[in-house]
Amino acid sequence: MKKSYLYLLLLFFCMLFGFMQIEHKPIIKPSGQVIKVGIIGPFSGVNKNRGEQGIIGFNIAQQLMPYLKNGDSIEWILEDDQDIPEQSIRALKTLTETHKVVIIIMLSASDSVLAVAKVADQYKTPIFTLFATHPGVTQYSSLVNQFSFDDTFQATVAALYIRDELLIDKVAILLQRDKAHFAYLADEFSRQFKATEGVITDSYDLNTQGLDYLQILQSIKNKEPELLYLPIDMENIFKVKAALSTLDWSPQIMLSDGVLASIKAQEKYALDDINGMMTIDAFTFDMKLNRLGKQLAKLIEAEGISRHNIGTNSTLAMESYALLVNVMNRCIAQKYTPLCINNSIRSTLKFEGINGFISFDQTGKVQRSLNINKIYDGVTKLIVRVY
Repeated sequence: MKKSYLYLLLLFFCMLFGFMQIEHKPIIKPSGQVIKVGIIGPFSGVNKNRGEQGIIGFNIAQQLMPYLKNGDSIEWILEDDQDIPEQSIRALKTLTETHKVVIIIMLSASDSVLAVAKVADQYKTPIFTLFATHPGVTQYSSLVNQFSFDDTFQATVAALYIRDELLIDKVAILLQRDKAHFAYLADEFSRQFKATEGVITDSYDLNTQGLDYLQILQSIKNKEPELLYLPIDMENIFKVKAALSTLDWSPQIMLSDGVLASIKAQEKYALDDINGMMTIDAFTFDMKLNRLGKQLAKLIEAEGISRHNIGTNSTLAMESYALLVNVMNRCIAQKYTPLCINNSIRSTLKFEGINGFISFDQTGKVQRSLNINKIYDGVTKLIVRVY
């Protein structure tokens, strides 16, 4: 009995040692060299939570991968643009001319990225935009690369799912036309929905002066749409929700990407006010994690951070940092030249992200899946994933 026990114990330790050998990675010796990477984003102002969440994600991922394979490390140079296009351009100039960064990551919205894209060529530095989804961001410069799925894909998926899967015939749209992202989504959704013989009963621009939300929603209700498509910001979502409650009307609602991260970061409104709403996003709370995702999840748990507090902005930042390390490693021999970095991004095929593969085409656009989710108390549950 004792001999059998010792044999089993020995076998266990042999298996454990073998597992440790498989999991072990060679320790990278720091070289002492730092590579400057610029980050433009809103670190103050009304959208500062997006910038802050992005930095949280970068810092978490950098703990997992602190060095490039030659021991060089990445140093962040932050420039606050407050999500104001003019300030974004000034930040671009500072990062390229003063700090000589090798690449710029933008955490700004589509309007700021579009402004930067129009002048990017003169600064000759690759730009990697994480959250901007307007399809125009890659059209003005060969140096701008888009990490999130674009609004054409998003709006098309939303329209087809509502029409073909939910079998909904009539939809009303509320939008903010002063934001390029929201305006494009509304127009493309409307085009795609009408192409499937769906009916848009109303389309209201919420930036119109002197709006009475209760009156607008009553007018919309009278035409009996089954769903409201809302490419609008957080404040307007809750104003619409308040009017719906007053009217005792509960149509289905679909939100656009990214807005849930802003809602979760605030304390003014109750999360249960958006229960049951659908949203489109890159991730979902109950997603199946790939190897990278599992490694990051363990690190987050070790840091004592709840996964409930890690939103899409932080998750995209973590994933993009892993891709950045992969790209930089491919450019060590070329001393991280802008041409090498830009070409390496655009030649990336099937990079294993947090819960799916990521590829880029030669225009700088990403090919990645998106999720249609349903929201429950700030947590998303997957309805369908579209590739």
